[in-house]
Amino acid sequence: MRFLLVNPWIADVAAYNFWLRPLGLYRLAEWLFERGAEFTLIDALSPFPAPGKFTRRKNLPLRLPEGAPENFSLYGISPEEFERRIRAAGPFDAALVTSALSYWYPGAEFAIRTLKRLSPKTPVILGGVYPTLWPGHARANSGADFTLSGPLSVVSDTLAGLLGVPKGPLTEKKRWYDLGLHDNSPFSAVRTARGCPYSCTYCASRLVSGPFYPYSAEDCAAELKALAALGVKEAAFYDDALLVDAENRFLPLMEEVKGLGLSFHTPNGLHAKLVDEKIAAVFAENSFKTIRLSLETVDEGRQKATGGKVSATDLEKAVKNLKKAGVRMENVGVYLLMGLPGQSIAEIEDSIRWVKSLGVRPHLAEYSPIPSTPDFERLKDLGLLPENLDPLFTNNSLYCERFGHLPKSEIQRLKSLSRAK
Repeated sequence: MRFLLVNPWIADVAAYNFWLRPLGLYRLAEWLFERGAEFTLIDALSPFPAPGKFTRRKNLPLRLPEGAPENFSLYGISPEEFERRIRAAGPFDAALVTSALSYWYPGAEFAIRTLKRLSPKTPVILGGVYPTLWPGHARANSGADFTLSGPLSVVSDTLAGLLGVPKGPLTEKKRWYDLGLHDNSPFSAVRTARGCPYSCTYCASRLVSGPFYPYSAEDCAAELKALAALGVKEAAFYDDALLVDAENRFLPLMEEVKGLGLSFHTPNGLHAKLVDEKIAAVFAENSFKTIRLSLETVDEGRQKATGGKVSATDLEKAVKNLKKAGVRMENVGVYLLMGLPGQSIAEIEDSIRWVKSLGVRPHLAEYSPIPSTPDFERLKDLGLLPENLDPLFTNNSLYCERFGHLPKSEIQRLKSLSRAK
């Protein structure tokens, strides 16, 4: 059997390529190979440089909810190129479309509509973040014949039944980079684990990825070595918890990949309390060009209320360790959340100024609620979420401006303050 794997466009008011890769589809390709199936991958976000901009596609016939911004666009390859790749793939038994973020769903819907127009009798199955967090909306609006909620580990048997492939493997596992899926770009993204062991009140990692499941350092090293042999020079760790159990995972991995000539990036945000002197030295010795730490807020009460994974003291120690190790401070940034329920402007300003006092740059991320998280349910109970909220408006910038408690002028001022030297 032959299947088409589709990574759709980003649908947003802006987009930037921070080493994005369809890691879920790579895993799905491995799963299909183990069951004797053939596949073709169409990635609407490839090829584009990283870090860098995607091409913006304006004035396309997107199906958007009322009130969507006028500058809403698709980012990625042209629709004509997308159609060309579909035709080049030839006939296939089903198309499997992923969705990286729920509020990017118009990109997935546009891809599904295109697939249906070109191959109307071929079933389309939608998975990923969007149908996991918004299953009802996805069933009603995506245009897919079937939607699956949850990670592959949860939906494996259901998917096998839909596709008509065996539930269990028929052949030995083969990794995605050995299946011809790397697009010859000089960058890639990798994970050393699935999920996260923490339970922050605003995060849906466990819903999307399942329980925390670390991969072996040996397997991760083999992946990085194979990618380096394919010409990869930049590798981004897209882990939720890269440094957890570092003695058995991260540190042995970095020892194994020394000398490969790779530069590394951690765009997801690291747990600051885990950046000790040994970890900081590894960052300095192994060309970590992008180091992002997560703080969210300097307010101690809010830190504890939202999960207690980090404190201001933890961050201060982490930055000191990085400085001592010789890491360039321009490579270090700290994520702060803006617009948390009940968060004052003064709290955000204090957080920005405190992070800057450490000699590193704060990066403001607008808060938006995620379905099925404690924060989302609390906002519903308080009547602070509109009825029939469309996933599009949980886009962090759209939610913060439309439904948040901060005036637009203050949002812009705080962003300017975070960027000022």
